[in-house]
Amino acid sequence: MNRKSLFVTIGVVAVLLAAAFWAGKAIATTGCFSDTNGHWAETFICWLKDNGISNGYADGTYRPENYITRAEMAKMLQKQAEVPPDTGAILITPGKGNWLKFLAADDIVFNHYDNYTSVVKATAGEAWISIQPSIPTVLYGRRMQLVGIDFCYQATANTYLSYALLETIASTTGDSSLSIQYSDGTDRTDQACRYYTIAPSPVTLTKYDDVEFWILIHWNAGGTNFNITRTTFVLQPTDATTAPFPDIVSPLTETNTPAQGRGSTAP
Repeated sequence: MNRKSLFVTIGVVAVLLAAAFWAGKAIATTGCFSDTNGHWAETFICWLKDNGISNGYADGTYRPENYITRAEMAKMLQKQAEVPPDTGAILITPGKGNWLKFLAADDIVFNHYDNYTSVVKATAGEAWISIQPSIPTVLYGRRMQLVGIDFCYQATANTYLSYALLETIASTTGDSSLSIQYSDGTDRTDQACRYYTIAPSPVTLTKYDDVEFWILIHWNAGGTNFNITRTTFVLQPTDATTAPFPDIVSPLTETNTPAQGRGSTAP
């Protein structure tokens, strides 16, 4: 066998990586490097550049017929697979039925419909309600950042949004402490989706954190509706790692011996 036949050019690698990710989808980007115009793998090579997998050389060339080394291949595969992922937005949208009232004695009722949740108070006044999503504060060992929340509602002049509060809660020793990440005390009588972002920068979460979103609704008269249509928490991964909890790092082990039946300590 010809030894050279064992080597793969970077152009072939571009096709394989792009095809693995974009199976069944068209790739149309061109003109990304000075020496790939018209090359048979041009669109695939440009896909690698567009997705940050391979950026070519400093002189603006890609040299698509060069042979690729094992080290270069490993780096490109890692970037393509993002193992663990460290880029891109993560959107968590809890169900509308997960809203809770703050005080058990509050005379409010949640009516859950297909496209919105209606909050009704029997008497005039105000009441806090909250939603506490199940979010990955750590994913594949990488800490997440809480970027903000996109909150959609339908208010009126008689039943309006009076306050919005986004907070994180850390629990390390059984007790907990909270940090207010965003607050808005403006009365809102409109129908809108408001994107509340954490300033000046996202907050990096830890394995001890969870997140809560509170709103204060004001009713000028009882029996009127405040409608909630969508609540989306926006996160993004970081490259900061965190250690797991000490009590969950031991793997399950099978304790059966050949003479025993099926055990219950592991599948």
